Amino acid sequence: MFRFDGAKVAACRVTCGARLGLPDWVLADDTEALATGHAKQRALVVLDVAAGHLSAGRIEAAFAFASKAVETGVAYRSGRIVERARALRRSLSLTSPPRVVREFDERLQDVYL
Repeated sequence: MFRFDGAKVAACRVTCGARLGLPDWVLADDTEALATGHAKQRALVVLDVAAGHLSAGRIEAAFAFASKAVETGVAYRSGRIVERARALRRSLSLTSPPRVVREFDERLQDVYL
């Protein structure tokens, strides 16, 4: 039987907020949601937190979180994490992206899983 504790509820709320484009939901529960147990699951939650920051217009924070998640994805050779990071990047279209986004792009180009 799986435990459904406060951290898991917060993680579900963060994920729903990220998918619905509701940054208030994401940013309200991000700290508790990051207490999730397994590193791969936590990396997916980190990407949801990054999506919340991106929805709120906090590009640098979003890609700082996303970079941490990509590192976890590479360490665990998780295509799911890397693909979710790529989807996050595709959701932002700027003609002149900031340096943090360009660095994120370079990191993603180096990843082959």
